[in-house]
Amino acid sequence: MVVVASIPSFAVRRPGRSRRTFAGLAVGLGVVSAFGCGSDEPPGQPSAPTVLVDLPALFPDLDAGDVIALRAPTADTTAIEWIERRTGRIQRLDLAEFTDARNAPIETVAMIDVGTDGEQRGLLGQTEIEGVRYVAFTEPEANHLVVAALDGNGAVERIVWDAGGTAGGAVGGHLEAVTGQLVLGIGQLTDWAKSNGSGAMVRLDPTGPADQQPVILTDGYTNPFAFVPDGDRVWVADNAVGDDVEHIGRADLADRSEHPTTGVDPRAPSAMVALRDGRLGVCGFLDGQLLAWSTGESPGYGESLGPCLTGAAALPDGSIVTATDTAIILLPAPPS
Repeated sequence: MVVVASIPSFAVRRPGRSRRTFAGLAVGLGVVSAFGCGSDEPPGQPSAPTVLVDLPALFPDLDAGDVIALRAPTADTTAIEWIERRTGRIQRLDLAEFTDARNAPIETVAMIDVGTDGEQRGLLGQTEIEGVRYVAFTEPEANHLVVAALDGNGAVERIVWDAGGTAGGAVGGHLEAVTGQLVLGIGQLTDWAKSNGSGAMVRLDPTGPADQQPVILTDGYTNPFAFVPDGDRVWVADNAVGDDVEHIGRADLADRSEHPTTGVDPRAPSAMVALRDGRLGVCGFLDGQLLAWSTGESPGYGESLGPCLTGAAALPDGSIVTATDTAIILLPAPPS
């Protein structure tokens, strides 16, 4: 491993204030929860936050912001996954085998050769459709943002789409599967976005050629890194830059200019989860919190659901896995 920078792929501004950190989280929370050391049973609903992975202990060369794009267990597994942005690794932890945050049974399922020059390039997104894993990353030669299909050994098998060159920031790159298609968020400083006039949310055919023309769902975005499918709906939280304000809305219905503004100081949204009660959880890099967002007639932020710096995924039982600067943790399901 190499020592890496701490600016994540979604942060597009550097405010004059420092972000909140959680350096003492692993020590303060411990690992007591519904897991139970040595249990053969699958993990249950936690009653308190639980440290799953002590990042400094297991990955001392990673820095805050490297762990992104958390992925919840699929229907036939009990494993969570995440991306190490600058190393290009996809890591997996089977929650059914968890016993100790400092000795977690972590498996590397893929390692992609990525370009990391600048602040916001690297391995940026992953998803799966019909057993095929797809990734979005900046490749190491020309730093193009590409989407690729991996083979069964975790190696790049086929380029699905080449979005062209990237700048050091506002790359986007988060990737999700929605009704059998790939949805990609593209930041405004990529070559494709410059030709389009702004960043965008686009749909790609997972079986299409590398020169396919993406379908633009909506555009006008700065850096739509935090988005989540909720059935056939797609919610997105766009970043702000300079004097701009942040927006949250339906990426499948309307352009960014029609989304409600958040009404708070920019948070640099880094991840988003759909909650069981219809709300969203939005992770902010600048405040290190997972805040509830109401999607009803009066949209807006509510309470904090727990710490979250760079990634979040909702588990089937309603509990939430998040990434902070020092740990991957499990949060109890928020009350409905």
